[in-house]
Amino acid sequence: MYKLKRKISLSKVLMIINLISIILIIYFLSTKTLGYELIIGGKYLANIKNKEILDEYYFEKLHNTSNESRKIIKSDSINFNLKLIDKGDYLTTEEAKKIIDENLNLYVEGYNLFLDGKKIANIDNKEVFEEVEERLTKYYLKVHNLENVPINWTRIKEDVSFEKDIVNLKDISSEDDLYEFILNNNENNNTIATVEIVARKTYLENKEGNKIQVVSLSNRSNQKEQENRKKYDKEVVNEITYNNDKYIGMRKISSKILRPSLSEVQGNELFYLNNPSKNNVITSPFGLRWGGEKHHGIDIAGNIGDPIFAAESGFASLVSYNSIYGNYMKLNHGKGVETLYGHCDVMFIKEGEYVTKGQIIGKIGNTGRSTGPHLHFEVRVNGKADNPLNYVAY
Repeated sequence: MYKLKRKISLSKVLMIINLISIILIIYFLSTKTLGYELIIGGKYLANIKNKEILDEYYFEKLHNTSNESRKIIKSDSINFNLKLIDKGDYLTTEEAKKIIDENLNLYVEGYNLFLDGKKIANIDNKEVFEEVEERLTKYYLKVHNLENVPINWTRIKEDVSFEKDIVNLKDISSEDDLYEFILNNNENNNTIATVEIVARKTYLENKEGNKIQVVSLSNRSNQKEQENRKKYDKEVVNEITYNNDKYIGMRKISSKILRPSLSEVQGNELFYLNNPSKNNVITSPFGLRWGGEKHHGIDIAGNIGDPIFAAESGFASLVSYNSIYGNYMKLNHGKGVETLYGHCDVMFIKEGEYVTKGQIIGKIGNTGRSTGPHLHFEVRVNGKADNPLNYVAY
């Protein structure tokens, strides 16, 4: 009887245990759902509910790149392991996509950028750095107010080299990223790339040492610049070097006298004058002509448009027109010597301008009292006309 009671008690206990187990299993299953572990490159990252959408997203990342240069060469593996997961313990689709973006490594063909042998960045192609170099140059030209100044050259001082490589897509720097990276480091005294700028600045100086910068260096300089050239004595061209935002130094590359003093001109003996025309045919000599009229110079044959050359260095004392000479110019050479050029078609100089021996000062024409294209050329010594053949060899 005792054994029977004991047997009945044990079965009750087992029944209760089974019942409790069933209740616990039912409860456990009620809190779980079928889902997937998201595993990238062998590393578990999160639980997800739906893998089909993420499979498609992964496929798009591998095949739908922005340009051909970013064709995926290799990538991390992505796996989805089926398992029971807590009903609230999984990511939404958008959260899962973000996890994939942050952790999936995609590898493409690109370039390692080196400056002086030091790796600076990974880039898509060499043109990215060329664009960055251009932007850096424009930035430093603006820093030094050189946008309208002639530039001899610009360059990156460091040795620039590229190495083709398979690189992580996440590590590729865009043009904007690379520009900001280099500029920020340069400005914080951690120079990455040195833009060397060599500019050419021209100044007009007077004897007192005062000077102004010439902005326009074209042949067709503006009127204000022409006026300044009459007031100043010397034109100096300097070559100035800058490295990034720093001034490095300056050297003089040329100097030209614009207005030498009369004593300087007179100090040079006038042994002879240059032929004012390329032609040697004299159609009318110096001296008396028909009707007893005195010819104060010589007429040199030429065609309209032929160049007229300054016979000697000096100042343009007169650039004018009258009914006899037509368009004509007078040059003062010092020591009482003047030359006159008449019947010009075009005159290139202005009164007060200093010209050098052999400089083209105008073109032969047929203006004034003239029977055909030619140059009327006079030499005057102390105000008196003298035979030009005493000074010019024909």
